[in-house]
Amino acid sequence: MHLKSITKKYYLIILIISIFIISGCALVRILNYKITDKEPQIIIRQQQEKILRRKIDGQEIDDEDKKDLFPVAIMVENNYEAWPLSGLNKAQIVIEAITEASIPRFVAIYANDDEIEKIGPVRSARPYYLDWITPFAPLYMHVGGSPESLRLIRSGSCNLNDLDQFFYYQYYWRDNKWRYAPHNVYTSSELINKALEDLELTESTDYQMWQYKEDLSADERPEQVNDVIISYTTTYYKVNWQYDREENDYIRYQKDKINKMSDGEWIRAKNIIVQINDMIVLDNIGRKKITTIGEGQAWIFRDGQVIEGKWVKESKEQREQYFDKEDKEIEFNGGTTWIQVIPSKDYLEF
Repeated sequence: MHLKSITKKYYLIILIISIFIISGCALVRILNYKITDKEPQIIIRQQQEKILRRKIDGQEIDDEDKKDLFPVAIMVENNYEAWPLSGLNKAQIVIEAITEASIPRFVAIYANDDEIEKIGPVRSARPYYLDWITPFAPLYMHVGGSPESLRLIRSGSCNLNDLDQFFYYQYYWRDNKWRYAPHNVYTSSELINKALEDLELTESTDYQMWQYKEDLSADERPEQVNDVIISYTTTYYKVNWQYDREENDYIRYQKDKINKMSDGEWIRAKNIIVQINDMIVLDNIGRKKITTIGEGQAWIFRDGQVIEGKWVKESKEQREQYFDKEDKEIEFNGGTTWIQVIPSKDYLEF
């Protein structure tokens, strides 16, 4: 009887141990499942955190030293007498708006380490461009300007480092063999770097960075996409942006031809913004006043798709932000953004 009792106790102990072992294995499997189930999300999050993007345009880069280079804003003309232009395709942000005689002009913002042999022709300043570039506190390169823009620059009300060619001619040159004045003033990345060094502009400025995302995957991109057409005029200055599905960017056409630079390179952009800013004509010369502060209608083209929303610029010192109809801030693709400013929707077709 005593032996049987001992035997029963052993059986009971073995049974209890077996139950613990089985339960433990089951628990490990459950925990493993939960860990494994969460693993992909953790990996994706870690990968996203490791992406290094250039501040000016969200372009993915692999060098921390190139993340936040000093911004340089350059006035570039678009008069047909200056075609083909030079170096405009290397800019990170380009803003195009109308000046006199309905001829559009660009302010091109650079913050990269590309070697650019020729940028221009460089032309004169206008007040509304000053409002758009002030948030970057850039090195500003131009050849003179309208009376109002020069007054604003000299008053110190614009947060920029002025490099007017009239006073800092050593950072420009005139290509008299190829062009006649005023369409022949140029600069280069070499001269820009020299200016930054001479003015001791080594630390970048503190401006707000937009939000960026990954490109839409190839199989999600639309097969058929209408051109984005901006008709500043119906002939010389009619702009078409044509979507390239394979590269997931937009190719610029002007006067129904691919907009090539003087070196044969094409203008391409990852994001196209078309925005309405109120405009009035000030005088018989055709000078314009364009409203830059406040908000207005905007269309953002990226990934072959269009988002209708609005632009918001709360002050001269703050950069434009873009929101969809639900007031959610829009995320851009990393790379060049081209902003087309128009006075009314009549200028746009897509």
